[in-house]
Amino acid sequence: MELNIHLPTLLLLSVVINLMVGGLLWLVYRLRDLQACFRLWALACVTFVAGIVLAVARSVVDAPLVTELAAHLCLGLSPWLVLAGIHNLLGVPLAGGKKSSRVLVVCAVVYVAGLLVSYAGDTLVPRLLTALWSALVFTVAIYRLASSSRTPRLPFRILQTIFGIHGILMMLQVLVIITSRWELVGLDVNAVLTLILAHHLLLATATVMALPLLAFTQAERNLKLLAERDELTQLLNRRAFLQQGRAAFNQAREQQQGLTVLMIDLDYFKQINDRWGHEVGDSVLSFVATIMAEELRDSDIIGRIGGEEFAAVLNTGSCKEVEAVTERLLRKIAGRGRWVEGRPLNLSASIGGVVISPQTHSFNDMMRSADAAMYEAKDKGRNRVEFAPMSG
Repeated sequence: MELNIHLPTLLLLSVVINLMVGGLLWLVYRLRDLQACFRLWALACVTFVAGIVLAVARSVVDAPLVTELAAHLCLGLSPWLVLAGIHNLLGVPLAGGKKSSRVLVVCAVVYVAGLLVSYAGDTLVPRLLTALWSALVFTVAIYRLASSSRTPRLPFRILQTIFGIHGILMMLQVLVIITSRWELVGLDVNAVLTLILAHHLLLATATVMALPLLAFTQAERNLKLLAERDELTQLLNRRAFLQQGRAAFNQAREQQQGLTVLMIDLDYFKQINDRWGHEVGDSVLSFVATIMAEELRDSDIIGRIGGEEFAAVLNTGSCKEVEAVTERLLRKIAGRGRWVEGRPLNLSASIGGVVISPQTHSFNDMMRSADAAMYEAKDKGRNRVEFAPMSG
């Protein structure tokens, strides 16, 4: 099997590329408020380079403990650092969740123990162990990226594809080593492994170039969330709520679908602030926001539009459904709000609602009608719901 690949040139090119990319990632780390994922990815490049250098040194330095063992430990550490950086970016512990971390720890112990036993003997066994370990880490990375619900999805899919090819190459390397070990197939092992290494280096370069794309898109997503979310409750702020509400109204009117707007205002909230302080008042607002997020559907639009006032847009015009939702909200707020943080607050809320009708001209009309209905609920004794007879 003839392959026109000059291995020393390939290795030198890999070292140069990884050092350059690692330096770039470290620079980004310093410029982006010390975001830890970039530091981990830069270290992944450095450990990969260290593994290559130590592997090359094996041919001139007769010290397997310093070269062979250390080289494979570095090459095994590199993909884990990539995975740890992804975990850091997604807000997951560096070792992953409980199940995945246990699997990784057990496999890491087996991997290191295998290297300690075999590093001074057959050179193919450490290669086999490192390839299996890398394939496992890439598999976990694919799972982690797939299980994330974050958007946009394109950078996630790009990395999943790259990691998938990584894993396939590692398993191909395992297959080549096993077949050569027992001479099952007449292969030039070094030639095949050199070809796999060439593809692996290209993929490693693609990986470290795709990782910043993932981080930057997530940073943009976080900035957008900060611009749209109320800092205290994490619900939509007034501007974002009105924007999404108008879009939902236009869609409902075009498709002749049902739509309901609710205005929810906490009763006697000023007295809570005056008696217990604003810190307790903030806890109450977060408490109510949590109840609303639990009781309403993911497709509904929920926002805090000012002070103790919340609003929601429900994608339904069914009176029975809306009445069930509002009664459940009142019951949960009053029931779970008797005591908040050990204080007898006896929370309650007044709700006003309006259902879209052919006479409804705009989303603002619905908001005004729901607001008027909410004040009617307060006038009739609070802790109740009132619906506007029509909107428009």
